[in-house]
Amino acid sequence: DTLYWLSHIIYAESGNQPLTGKIAVGNVVLNRVASSKFPNSVYDVIFQRNQFTPASSGSIKRTPSEEAVIAAKLCLDGANTAGNALYFVNPRGSPNSWAARNCTHVATIGAHAFFA
Repeated sequence: DTLYWLSHIIYAESGNQPLTGKIAVGNVVLNRVASSKFPNSVYDVIFQRNQFTPASSGSIKRTPSEEAVIAAKLCLDGANTAGNALYFVNPRGSPNSWAARNCTHVATIGAHAFFA
C-alpha cells in the first residue's frame, strides 16, 4: 500500500522530472508522515484536503512509470535528495506560493523548489 501510493504520487507530481526530483517528491511525502503536523500514513498525507492536486483531480490513478516506482523504492530505502522539506512547488506556476513566502528554501531540483 505504501509503495503503491508513493509511486503514484511521485509519478503524478513529477513524472517528467529527473530521478533526483522524483525522489525529492517522495521525500516530501515521507517527511510529512514523520511530522506531527501532518497525518501519519502515506495514503492520508496524499489525500489530505487541498495538499496534492493529483489526489483531487484523479490523475493519481494513472499507472506510474518504472522510474517512479524505482524512486519510491529508493525513498523507502532511505534515499533523500530534499533534506527535511515538507513542501514543494513549481515556481513558474506558483511564483508567490505560501511555501515560498513562509518556509526555508531547501533545494531546487528540476522544475520544483523544495521548502522546509
